[in-house]
Amino acid sequence: MTSSGDVYSFGILLLEVMTRKKPTSDIFNEGLSLHKLASMALPDHVTDVIDVNILNIYYEDENFMQNKEANAKIIEECLVTTIKIGVSCSDDFPPHRMNMKKVVQELHHILGSLQNI
Repeated sequence: MTSSGDVYSFGILLLEVMTRKKPTSDIFNEGLSLHKLASMALPDHVTDVIDVNILNIYYEDENFMQNKEANAKIIEECLVTTIKIGVSCSDDFPPHRMNMKKVVQELHHILGSLQNI
């Protein structure tokens, strides 16, 4: 048990929540993993792997609709950053994993961006 292992677990959990896919799913075979799926989606195809329910939360909000185009860009940037965090934390090579202090900073930044919508 190491803190690096905890970071890895956090990254996988974050990717599970964001994609609504389990790392043990049948779709992950022949070298494909949740980490690889998310990594391959970065940065331009993140919305293809994100759980659609996450997007629906915002698209149904009245405040979102007032400035739809700008808000959609902010949300997409936040989704990309969130997936990057999950991918970084679940890197196979422990020294390459994101430091949890940096994770917290990034998550606070995402929260601030979403609160401004």
